[in-house]
Amino acid sequence: MTESRDAARALIDRLVEAYNAKDRDTIAGLYREDARYWSALGDWQDGLPAILSHIEELHRRLPDEQMAVKALVTDGDTVVAEFVSTGTSPSGQLYELEFTEVIDLIGAKIASVKVYLDPEEIDQIMG
Repeated sequence: MTESRDAARALIDRLVEAYNAKDRDTIAGLYREDARYWSALGDWQDGLPAILSHIEELHRRLPDEQMAVKALVTDGDTVVAEFVSTGTSPSGQLYELEFTEVIDLIGAKIASVKVYLDPEEIDQIMG
């Protein structure tokens, strides 16, 4: 169990590092082809191409965004992580956004992500 917990934590560390570097190939390698992604802002993104498109849109709109893990718990198959993202909004204002993700893993890859955040905060950031 400890090994699977350590592997899950390492996967999230790689995900954050790749996200911050805008490294599409590494991000893609961390997800299953049939992965699903949901946030409080919209519908499910089904499949790796849709997820990558969503992430690329975030990178386009928030090019200097940097994400960091504040807290993380895992049983090895499910990860609950608190994150903070900082950067500059499209209107030029600095922002800090806290959110939580529930990430399910299958075979050492991300199978699903559910992002819990305040839509009003996102509206303020995105303008």
